[in-house]
Amino acid sequence: MNIYEVALRIVLAIVIGGVVGFNREYENRPAGFRTHVLVCLGATVAALIQVQLGYYVVNEIAKTPNLSGVLSVDIGRVICQVISGVGFLGAGTIIRTKASVKGLTTAASIWAVACVGIAVGMGFYTISILSGIGIVIALVLLKRFEYRFINKLDVIKFKIEYTDKAKVIKEINDTLEADEITIKNIEFINADDRRECIYTLLLPQTIKQNELISMIVMNEGIIRAEKIS
Repeated sequence: MNIYEVALRIVLAIVIGGVVGFNREYENRPAGFRTHVLVCLGATVAALIQVQLGYYVVNEIAKTPNLSGVLSVDIGRVICQVISGVGFLGAGTIIRTKASVKGLTTAASIWAVACVGIAVGMGFYTISILSGIGIVIALVLLKRFEYRFINKLDVIKFKIEYTDKAKVIKEINDTLEADEITIKNIEFINADDRRECIYTLLLPQTIKQNELISMIVMNEGIIRAEKIS
């Protein structure tokens, strides 16, 4: 395998990993552009090593036929270790909160990019390019399809009674943002004996309303939270 072939595979791995990583970076995910590039590139290097080992063993046996009973190479051993190792990296991107689980898509994209990197390193250009296109389609186009037809958003209203407005609003907004809950409107009601506000939220169906209320009430400065519609 000449240097131009190696360079081509490495560049292709960087391009495919970069395209997928750009999407994750744009979505502000834990593993972004550089992470996906490095995963894809690392998997490609591992596959290149595996291919080179195969060439080395064949050449050594050709030079010394007596080594045929001693030297051998498992073409899938290094690749299998890459797939297993990437699983631990993907697990680090998964975040569990009280109302939802985040990072599963990013973990899956890391694993998929590693598989593409292996395909690139092995020289399967058609498989790697079409797979890279498929990953981008799944991350971009299928996300819109999912939000429109599968995970439809429920419009709900919560009334919250609080003590310190500035502090409480910041804490609530941070909590909602962490679970990717869209704030549609905030209406403040200042009565003589209490301070209240009404949040109108776009809540994914994957998040339970009771768990969300419990999570909001845990913030310091909130007296009471209840659903009104």
